[in-house]
Amino acid sequence: MEPKIKNRLTWRLRVMLAERNITTATELKRRLESYGYEITSSQLTRIIKERPERISTDLLDHLLAILRCEVTDLLRLDPIEKDQGGDDQPAPVVEKSEQPQKRRVRRVPDSEDESSDLTGPKITPFPISPSK
Repeated sequence: MEPKIKNRLTWRLRVMLAERNITTATELKRRLESYGYEITSSQLTRIIKERPERISTDLLDHLLAILRCEVTDLLRLDPIEKDQGGDDQPAPVVEKSEQPQKRRVRRVPDSEDESSDLTGPKITPFPISPSK
């Protein structure tokens, strides 16, 4: 069988930033703020690192103004070859973490106190003497 050719949008923000000598997310954030667009650092970093599932047209307008480019410079339609029997979604990219995960150790209490449970120790009210 002949493989199907499908197109996929490629997010090229990192390439455009490199071509414009914008080297950090902080610098891009500063430029966006000077144009009057507010965005958190974590949102901006996520948009730079990977292709966003959704992007507001307002942010896209500001990125195009800062980078002095067209939409086709940021989003490119690239062909992808897939086998006929394969699914439509591309295989997820699994990145190995550089540091091994630490094992979590469950700590056991030193003493088993019957007057306490998961909510804490039982509370005993103070005795109230009868008033005269």
